Amino acid sequence: MGDEGVARDRTEGFDWEEAEDLTALSEGELRVRLEAFVGEERALSYRREVLRGRIDVVRAELVRRGATVLAPGDLAHVLLGETGRLP
Repeated sequence: MGDEGVARDRTEGFDWEEAEDLTALSEGELRVRLEAFVGEERALSYRREVLRGRIDVVRAELVRRGATVLAPGDLAHVLLGETGRLP
């Protein structure tokens, strides 16, 4: 399963104060950056859709077994291996 079970730090984000000054870049450099970010966004969107599919499969199996279906947030924690966060 790879690193799917590894929880990411929810507090990590972009440090705007340390961000590069985009006004100093040439138009060509900006286009390269934009293309890279668009590619990264597509990859993240694909990953999100894969996870949604996995969630749907697990929910369907729970329904098939007659088990109680978990709330989406709780199910996401189970899929991420964060069962300690469940109520």
